[in-house]
Amino acid sequence: MTKPEPHSRGWYALQARERGGYVHPWRRVLDGPEPENTFAALLESLLGPAVRVLEAGCGHGPDAARYAAQVECWTAYDRQPELLELAAANAPAAKLVLWDGRSGIPAGLEGIFDLIVSRRGPTSIIPHLPALAGPGARFLYVGPRMDVPEVPLRLAEIGWTVLSEWRERVRGWLPSEADYLLHCEFMNLTPDPSVWRQEATERGLPYFEERYTMLAAAE
Repeated sequence: MTKPEPHSRGWYALQARERGGYVHPWRRVLDGPEPENTFAALLESLLGPAVRVLEAGCGHGPDAARYAAQVECWTAYDRQPELLELAAANAPAAKLVLWDGRSGIPAGLEGIFDLIVSRRGPTSIIPHLPALAGPGARFLYVGPRMDVPEVPLRLAEIGWTVLSEWRERVRGWLPSEADYLLHCEFMNLTPDPSVWRQEATERGLPYFEERYTMLAAAE
């Protein structure tokens, strides 16, 4: 049976069945702090009992499971029904909606939100922010590269202002060639057999974990 193309609908369904969600499957050892800690710290600082949150691309619902009880409401969507089924089991306190983020806003997402978050999720939510955001709302995003230029560009198109940006790069190690191949698959990279042979050390293959974190608001 042919394996689905990475990040296709069939591939996401396979992740749900075989790995229990949208998770990084490779093992790694970092030489510094987890670069996604900035996003997590910002998210936690913006939560509160009166905050209404919308999560874009929730996957199997780890953030909804952790934070939904801390806010007035946590609404989340994903385009993949297999992942939403897992999210429903993991985060019973959250409201979950099936949506691709591109078509018209579905009835289940109608409402005004104080915080819209996307943890490596789709940037397609950005054009919908004016219809979903309440007064003073914030948009918090993190992406898996040092720069995600389409995010500030799309925000400028809808009249939103980037308040702060963080770019973090931490060296990591992939302990085995299997981990290297999994990393390439997940990151849409073409594996090169010579890379492991020529560059791997006793610790494994060096690489970099990168994150671009951004906080924005309506002008």
